[in-house]
Amino acid sequence: MSKKCTLDNGLVIVGEEINHVNSVSFGIWIGAGSRYEDEHTNGMSHFIEHMLFKGTKNRTAKKIAQEVDSLGGQINAFTSKETTCYYVKMLDEHIESGINILSDMILNPLFLDQDISKEKSVVLEEISMYEDSPEDLAHDMLFEMIYKNQGIGRNILGTRTSLQKIKREDMIEFFNNYYVPSNCVISISGNFDFDKMVEIIQRKFKGWNNKKDKNININNCNFNLGITTKNKDIEQMNLCMGLEGIGLESEDIYALSIVNNIFGSSMSSRLFQNIREEQGTVYSIYSYLTMNKGLGVFNIASSMSEKNIYKVYNSIVNEIKSIRQNSLTKEEIKRSKEQLKGNYILSLESTSSRMMSMGKSQILLNKINNPKDIINKINNVADGEIDNIIKEIFDIDKIAISVVGKNSENLSF
Repeated sequence: MSKKCTLDNGLVIVGEEINHVNSVSFGIWIGAGSRYEDEHTNGMSHFIEHMLFKGTKNRTAKKIAQEVDSLGGQINAFTSKETTCYYVKMLDEHIESGINILSDMILNPLFLDQDISKEKSVVLEEISMYEDSPEDLAHDMLFEMIYKNQGIGRNILGTRTSLQKIKREDMIEFFNNYYVPSNCVISISGNFDFDKMVEIIQRKFKGWNNKKDKNININNCNFNLGITTKNKDIEQMNLCMGLEGIGLESEDIYALSIVNNIFGSSMSSRLFQNIREEQGTVYSIYSYLTMNKGLGVFNIASSMSEKNIYKVYNSIVNEIKSIRQNSLTKEEIKRSKEQLKGNYILSLESTSSRMMSMGKSQILLNKINNPKDIINKINNVADGEIDNIIKEIFDIDKIAISVVGKNSENLSF
């Protein structure tokens, strides 16, 4: 059972005590991501994530790494469209040391000019690495086209142009605006005492104040249709298709997840069985859900040789039409529910996954779902709800497409 506490400065702490393990996963979640950036600040959230590892008033970058390694722990971070998370996983006996390191990184970053210059080169290499991954590139191109000129559509890494223009004073302003306790959640999972942990966190973060009112503005986003392509001299074509989905807060999330299992997210799915196993025209094909606050995309991704792209595309279109026109069978729905519950329950066996689930839910939805409630919601999804979400999502006239590969600009769908 999860617990929750809010400190006087607005910092929210959520935690789940798991006494049969010997580790603790501890994450600091900030409500900052590319969704809150504009053309000039694009990539700022991700760049700040990098900079917080470059040293503090008390520790060099090397010292941060050495301290964590000497305790046998793990430290890392990531930036998404809507959040940035810094986390450690350590033996329970060392977790206070882990908290010392993370709190120092959050409260005392240096943002030295020489470090900013060097880290720009590192992130530029990261952008180059991402551009060499055609599957990832196709997905990002699709999102950028669907949400063109909107924060949610901007690349998390930023662009080469926006990255080069980042200045120290702009970074500090962005940091002060978003890295405030009222825009932060601390999530903990593992072998610890919640009340004692709150006391430790309170001591570490008592001087952390809300420097500014956070300037977070989420407007309703428009879902744009179209086709975007990029020629790339690679062996396979990478096709990504997007249908307008649902937001993270929607109660239809369970019905759509059931449909996603049946349609394309597993080896027993229709896409995999019909297009890979029976036709043999692809190696990789799958569907997946992208969900953010107030919006989402139902994604279909595949890779194939150039000669097969139209056949694969038409086969996917036929599967979309088929699932819309024909009701799912009782057996398919039952099997999908069991698969969904099994995947969810297995994920709960990791303290890191539980910390991630609680932190993300609290910072984006301001609530934590009880595992038993989630299982019940999956069980209680009615056939009518599934039919309704299929009719809402699976509309072939409202699809966006991206392709990366040889001669992709000559394609016509």
